[in-house]
Amino acid sequence: MRFTFFVTTGQTILAVLLSLIALTAHGTDMNRLNDYQWRNRLILVQAASENGGEIETLRRAKADGDDRDIVWFVNTGSDVVSNQDVLSSSLESDVRALLEESRSDERVLLIGKDGGIKSRESSLNLDAIFRRIDAMPMRIREMRASD
Repeated sequence: MRFTFFVTTGQTILAVLLSLIALTAHGTDMNRLNDYQWRNRLILVQAASENGGEIETLRRAKADGDDRDIVWFVNTGSDVVSNQDVLSSSLESDVRALLEESRSDERVLLIGKDGGIKSRESSLNLDAIFRRIDAMPMRIREMRASD
């Protein structure tokens, strides 16, 4: 009787742990732009062309972007490219829709962790974006906490 209880309890614990792992893995899926709120800062770019250089510029700044919790998306017209591994179709739609809502001279959007648009620019200038982020109160607290 005791052995059966132990096996049943062990199986139950295993099932609960596997369920939690599955839920955690599924819960990290980012399927909409608002899923990034309070987790990441976002840079959305409407590329002039697929070979405009924005993607390579963002990729080269990986360490600086990671330090600032940046997730970026570049709409090339034919595709949405990101530093995220997998993009859902709903996430791609959100990116395209937000960029389409912007004026034609607003090709780069910076979105803060609070979900608000912090800047709208005509071109990608990462130094200026990093300075703007580093001046944000939340970022200042993050930098102090990491010291």
